[in-house]
Amino acid sequence: MTNTLTQTTPDTSITILRTLIADLQYTQLSDIELHDLSSIAAESIEGLCHGLLHTGESLENGIQPQPQNLGQLGAWLKASAHIIPILLELYEQSTTQLFQMQNQNVNHG
Repeated sequence: MTNTLTQTTPDTSITILRTLIADLQYTQLSDIELHDLSSIAAESIEGLCHGLLHTGESLENGIQPQPQNLGQLGAWLKASAHIIPILLELYEQSTTQLFQMQNQNVNHG
């Protein structure tokens, strides 16, 4: 009998957070709450992307962060890496639920 060991890649905190958000009960939210959630997520994604773009362009142009700011920059980048997938999941799930609600209203209306 051969004992095989299956190694799996451990979930990252990003994957865990996105999974938790995906498991929320979007069907329990009203259409107004879903619209708000979708809008806030989309606006937040756009703002984070602009910040990341500005930081990347600044670094490309030789503008270096001050040594005392490197810790803050690192923390911001890590937070962005966590929040962007969560915001995308919130946007996707709330938009999907809104479409389903609208289709039900059309079919039953």
